[in-house]
Amino acid sequence: MKNKKTIILIIVVAVLAVAVGVVFYLNSKSKSSSEISGSNINYNTSADTSNLSAKEVTSDYKITAGGEYTLTGEINTTVYIDTEDTVKLVLDGVNITSTNGPAIYVANAENVVIYLKEGTTNTVTDSSTYSFSDAEANGAIYSTDDLFIEGEGALIVNANYEDGIVSKDDLVINNGNITITSKDDAIRGKDSVVITGGDFTINAGGDAIKSTDSNEEDKGYVVIEGGEFNITSVNDGIEAVTTLLIKGGDFTIKTTGNAITSTAKGLKADTLIQIDGGTFDINTTDDGIHSNGNIQINKGTITINSKDDALHADGMLEINGGTLNITAAEGLEATYVKINDGNINISASDDGINAGNKSNLYEVAIEINGGNITIKMGQGDTDAIDSNGNIYVNGGTINITGQSPFDYDGEAKYTGGTIIVNGQTTNQITNQMMGGMQGGMMPGNMRGGGSESQNANTQNQGGRQRMR
Repeated sequence: MKNKKTIILIIVVAVLAVAVGVVFYLNSKSKSSSEISGSNINYNTSADTSNLSAKEVTSDYKITAGGEYTLTGEINTTVYIDTEDTVKLVLDGVNITSTNGPAIYVANAENVVIYLKEGTTNTVTDSSTYSFSDAEANGAIYSTDDLFIEGEGALIVNANYEDGIVSKDDLVINNGNITITSKDDAIRGKDSVVITGGDFTINAGGDAIKSTDSNEEDKGYVVIEGGEFNITSVNDGIEAVTTLLIKGGDFTIKTTGNAITSTAKGLKADTLIQIDGGTFDINTTDDGIHSNGNIQINKGTITINSKDDALHADGMLEINGGTLNITAAEGLEATYVKINDGNINISASDDGINAGNKSNLYEVAIEINGGNITIKMGQGDTDAIDSNGNIYVNGGTINITGQSPFDYDGEAKYTGGTIIVNGQTTNQITNQMMGGMQGGMMPGNMRGGGSESQNANTQNQGGRQRMR
């Protein structure tokens, strides 16, 4: 009787263990397949200057009261603002050159609006050495409070000391023809950077556009809704310490890197990069688009030429649409790669699409539900689709040219879609072994068809570990 109870207890424990395992797997799969939520960012894109009265600037260019001030001609000192109210600076063909510190310095204000008068060209230049009272003031235009830039005129920023345009709060640029040459960062907002339009030419010795506040979840973001961007930077092109949200615009980004540069990525964020539109031409010595969290591509035309990964997410990389033309060492890389739609063309010298264990929040897998995917692989130890976990193909068209189409360490499940390998249509997902030998099921000549159980290779037959 005692032995019978023991056997029953063992069976119950075994059943519970299996149930827990199934729940864990389904929860993992559900989490990895769930839609990444968009960035719910509330941002203000304008400061109210409608009630400001016009005032004369003092001869020493110190502004201590709110109002609208027009600057024109030659100014060979710092324009200094210290007030509790809102100040609007109208730049009307002015050339501001500082001999000690920033060209425009906001020590205190409710808001500061820099208005670029249409038809004018305005230049601000800081000094190459500072002996300034505020040790943190390191920009040609530097504000301790919210800073807004708008208008149809032109602004040329020569940042000889470090940064170009800096706000220690929110930095909003709504318009303007803006050219920045900076020793370090070109545009930097601590709490956020929001750009709704404008024409930007940036040559930065550090990062081109960035936000830096990582202490609060609702800050440290960059939002770009439109504009034309021609960016050359030694370090990252556009960086957010939390979320980078791009809704539109035309971007040409080139990062050059150097021997001491730790990162020279095109687009970079710590939490989420979400692209809802725009045209991108990204040429980098580092990753083209990189997130320490997730990446979501919904729309847009993206061309990337990278010496490392084209798109890299530590968490989930989800593609719901758009066109991606990629030339890189690795094309797409994440813990979980999910492709629902889009036109994706990859030319890679290492892996075309790679899933590796970089985050414990997601199952290690590649899931393809739709889209048109073309992968051309270089010679050597290269895999078109390589997962350190599982592969799920449920739809779409996958056209692979290469000696190793698939490599996986878990299981592969095919339930639909079209797979073409070296010109041959197949309904199988073969597993590549060391030395170019194939394990699992051999390619067939049929498209589609077959049950999940017939088309699943659930054994790891020689798939090699490729942890990146």
